[in-house]
Amino acid sequence: MKMKILLLPIMMIGLMAMSLRSSAQDVEELLSKYTSENGSNYLQPFADAFSANLNSGLFHNARLKKMGFQIYLGLETQMAPIGSDKKTMTASTQGDFFPSTTVNDVPTVFGSTEGKKVTDSQSGLTYVFPGGLDLDWVPLATPQLTIGSVFGTDLTLRYFTTSQFDDVGDIDLFGWGIRHSIDQYLPLPINLTVGYYHQTFKIGDYMDAASNLISLQTSYSIPFLTFYGGVGYESGSMDIAYEFEDAAGKTQDIRFDLTPSNSVRMTLGLGLNLGPVKLHGDYNLASQSTFSVGMGIGIGE
Repeated sequence: MKMKILLLPIMMIGLMAMSLRSSAQDVEELLSKYTSENGSNYLQPFADAFSANLNSGLFHNARLKKMGFQIYLGLETQMAPIGSDKKTMTASTQGDFFPSTTVNDVPTVFGSTEGKKVTDSQSGLTYVFPGGLDLDWVPLATPQLTIGSVFGTDLTLRYFTTSQFDDVGDIDLFGWGIRHSIDQYLPLPINLTVGYYHQTFKIGDYMDAASNLISLQTSYSIPFLTFYGGVGYESGSMDIAYEFEDAAGKTQDIRFDLTPSNSVRMTLGLGLNLGPVKLHGDYNLASQSTFSVGMGIGIGE
């Protein structure tokens, strides 16, 4: 499993806007040194960032007709900034290094490319924690279709699939969401909806991720502009598994079951309406915050 395995979600729409100084570095080799709690902590920031990106850009207004044709087709781009607290972790020495030592400021998958060394003063043994990819941002892009409205309800779909990477298998994204208008029942000066979204993302047998979001959304429009926001609760899962062959030719199955730490998120955004052309951007405040920018064609919104 090479570096691109973890970065394929970024590559799927061609967003390879990263400069990876360690382009020849093998994530498989890095992870082979982490087969327990250290490995989960090493990958946790990736699970947090990827899940947060999936749950971003799902809406850009809260206006739903009670009955009437509404459709939006566009491309949503997401960006998760990686803070300094996501680049280091606390880890423990393993294997033959005795006694086990707890070490701070060890690189995560997003941390420095330089690993951290610990030397035992008595035995002279040195334990090396692997480095990371030294990334400041994790981008993603997703095609999206939203169609409605029937009894103040619409449906959102995300879908992408490719078999271009023979060494990792198929890459599949599928997501759906449903929203229902609340303001149709109440005399409110703003639009108000509640929505639920579920998405899955798979990379062959290497990665299987899922995310969920339930959110309360609001918007207010004036000519050419829409102000929108919301509050939501998100959850998810990510399973990473692969086989690692060591220098002796022995194969080891390595698996990490991760739970993104994201929970409550708040969204604040602005949309520009140029006839059927819709441009919008928002900021999502959460334990792993994200930015989202989208562009598409909307009719009846």
